[in-house]
Amino acid sequence: MNKLQHQVSPYLLQHQHNPVHWQPWGQEALQQAKDEDKLILVSIGYAACHWCHVMEKECFENQEVADLMNKHFINIKVDREERPDVDMIYMDAIQQMGLSGGWPLNVFLLPSQKPFYGGTYFPKMKWMNILSSVQNAFQEHRAELEASAEGFANSISDHASLFQIMDLEASPSFIPMSLKVIVGNMDPIFGGMNKAPKFPLPSLLKFIESVPAPLAQQTNAFKASETQLNRMAQGGIFDQIAGGFSRYSVDSEWFAPHFEKMLYDNGQLLEAYAKAYGRTKNPLYSEAIIQTIQFLKSELLAENGLYYASLDADSEGVEGLFYIWHFEEVNRIIPSLTHPEFYRSYSILSNGNWEDSRNILFKKEAILNDQFKDELAALAAERKTRIRPETDTKQILAWNAYVLSGLVAAYQSLHSAEIKQDALDLADAIEKHLLKSDGSCLHQASYSGHPIDGFLDDYAATALAYIQLYLVTFDRKYLNLATCLVEKATEIFESKEEGFALYNYAQNKAQELIADKVEFTDSVCPSSNSMLCESLLWLGLIQSQVECTMRAQQMLETVMSKAQANPAYFSNWLRIYSQWFENPQAQVKFNDSFVVEQEILDSLIALNCTLIPVDNLPSNKHFLVCVGNHCLAPVSTIEELHEQWRELI
Repeated sequence: MNKLQHQVSPYLLQHQHNPVHWQPWGQEALQQAKDEDKLILVSIGYAACHWCHVMEKECFENQEVADLMNKHFINIKVDREERPDVDMIYMDAIQQMGLSGGWPLNVFLLPSQKPFYGGTYFPKMKWMNILSSVQNAFQEHRAELEASAEGFANSISDHASLFQIMDLEASPSFIPMSLKVIVGNMDPIFGGMNKAPKFPLPSLLKFIESVPAPLAQQTNAFKASETQLNRMAQGGIFDQIAGGFSRYSVDSEWFAPHFEKMLYDNGQLLEAYAKAYGRTKNPLYSEAIIQTIQFLKSELLAENGLYYASLDADSEGVEGLFYIWHFEEVNRIIPSLTHPEFYRSYSILSNGNWEDSRNILFKKEAILNDQFKDELAALAAERKTRIRPETDTKQILAWNAYVLSGLVAAYQSLHSAEIKQDALDLADAIEKHLLKSDGSCLHQASYSGHPIDGFLDDYAATALAYIQLYLVTFDRKYLNLATCLVEKATEIFESKEEGFALYNYAQNKAQELIADKVEFTDSVCPSSNSMLCESLLWLGLIQSQVECTMRAQQMLETVMSKAQANPAYFSNWLRIYSQWFENPQAQVKFNDSFVVEQEILDSLIALNCTLIPVDNLPSNKHFLVCVGNHCLAPVSTIEELHEQWRELI
């Protein structure tokens, strides 16, 4: 029988009425496979995945297919966002097999959980043929399958031997070359990596925005960043009516999105646009920030103060239907004869600019939506009458932490009291619903059966967000929360391999996983190890904890040789190394018990640098300027500080 009816994951609940005898991932299903000596099918997806829905309709809702699956397999459904640890292992296994990864991800395992074959989307007849072939191979060639599965299982654990340690102090400067390689691989016309589909890759944008201006000018890095940020804000990937970014563009021009809206993208892009706005003061960026925050608060903010995971791509079974327009629909609301500039500005054509004679709102020029706020409001009102895409109501800690970091960055750039309050509200909701008194955390706020412990990205992203909030509020509560999270993470995720500086992604307490995975590449989200590394650097600096700094440096030394070889997928690591070691930025520590007058605080803020309140300066000294791994002599007065600062710059 199907056992998904008591799950809380919207993705699993979508499959609860399938005739397939689905079970959630867990000891019960895994033990059943061993007891009955049956193959396991692990089918992994997520609620906003269009092709997951297609395969469900074609295969998993079909009785003939279900009968074949139920007869020969223990069928396990996994929400990749709920169990990223399971997804990480079997996605890696598929790639080790030389197959293309993606979702839905369907992997066949021996009763021992070791994988031997799989793939992504399959239409009905091909899927049935695969099911039969796999079962026949298990019956007739089991020894060969077991040998193959053993090899794949051994290859997917991450070990120190994969890494070449680099002596950073003895290494020549490599940030300029890494930046040159990245910019050289970016689309000079539309921005982003020079291929389709195009993903935003916010970590890459944040790296570019972090480098010193002379280096950015030498490499055209700022131009590359602005090209992407401009084109995305103008494109169909950005919802011109209600704000918020879709997950990726299917083409190279940011025109046609894959319409699901993910919390993790929007949180990170808030930060990327905020950093760029701080440098450029481009009103297109501030508008994108404000409208994205409005989208988050109106569409994904839950009553408990946390944010939901995503909006589906589909409504009424059609991808993007909620967001696209026939010319006649728009013309009825906004007559083209009296509003020709609106139609031209948003590329609305009488025969459509996309599939099925429909239009995606897309700006060819960098105009502000505020110029057409009445027209866009009219379309927004009409759109509210449509059937809305489903919301994935999981509240995932790491993704909420990305939003918190984005809100903090937006506040720093726009100086909005409302945005600051949004950040404070979210920080408190995270503490209330996702953090535990012993310093540990949950992966998500709701769960069925047993709570899901936090993964390394949950700990690291939240610690980093709390540190960033501490640096703008000077409220030691947030520093203490960050410290607890980092201390717990370094304890429970420490590698079993002696001398390995990186940390495991999951605790694997129940030994349900066949491999220990170490997440170290930056992709659509920054790697969990890179975020932990940066948190350790901040705590080392703020609290003068040499051990934290040394541990972070060891992590960088472990990864940097790989970062040099493939910089686009180590962009968060490169940003950290650049900002903390190769191109360190000056920071001012100040005695928080001394700086109580607003006049002194305003004088500090005027330095336009990172301000760090501390309580461990020498007696009668109130200010300390630090650059990279060295500090100047501490001083007592604001006048002495400004004199040091003038000499420094």
